[in-house]
Amino acid sequence: MGKLYGVSVGAGDPQLITVKAVKLLESCGVLAVPRTKGENTLALSIAEQAADIKDKRIIYLDFPMTRDKKLLYENYDRIAELLCSELKENDVAVPVLGDISVYSTFSYIAERVAENGFDVEICAGVTSFCAAAAELKLPLCLGNEPLQIIPYGCENFDKLLDIRGTKVIMKTGSHSAELADILRMKGLAEHTSAAENCGLPNEKIYHSLDEANDELGYFTVFIVHDKEKRHEA
Repeated sequence: MGKLYGVSVGAGDPQLITVKAVKLLESCGVLAVPRTKGENTLALSIAEQAADIKDKRIIYLDFPMTRDKKLLYENYDRIAELLCSELKENDVAVPVLGDISVYSTFSYIAERVAENGFDVEICAGVTSFCAAAAELKLPLCLGNEPLQIIPYGCENFDKLLDIRGTKVIMKTGSHSAELADILRMKGLAEHTSAAENCGLPNEKIYHSLDEANDELGYFTVFIVHDKEKRHEA
């Protein structure tokens, strides 16, 4: 009986993939690659640049671009069933962008696979916002400052922006212009940095919102610092 490995491949730059991730990708007989309209097979293309996977059998896990929970859960069930059939004879690795613990649909699949009696192992990776902070040459937090990870459009989104500390805003999708308007109304434009397609050949870095085009791409992370001057610990 095989084991399911969730393998984080980092934020885009193949040099950010961990040694452990490379070993897992090379040791598993089957790679199950998530595929959506937004992501396509980016995780696989990153993995190919860091690991020798040319002889692996590849299957694709198609995820619909929808918020309909019924459709999503039915698809999770279908994918889990597919993976369980593969795990009867092989170890399976699922390459995932960034780090699996941050907004990854893999967690929903892994739960279902584990309920069917198969072992699941998670390999940590570099998150998009940590990679973005490195490219921007900015600390995410210092001393006793809090750090918040906020998905755009969540409940009480406006109020969360007012809480002390650094805010990382993710999952903006096609709503970057709306987010920009909100941040400008709150006087946060000059305190907001952004990384578009971080770690990829078409990466763009913006040190303030005023430098950026409102129509930023699907893979954009926003980092909002407090208006108050940062103090060292």
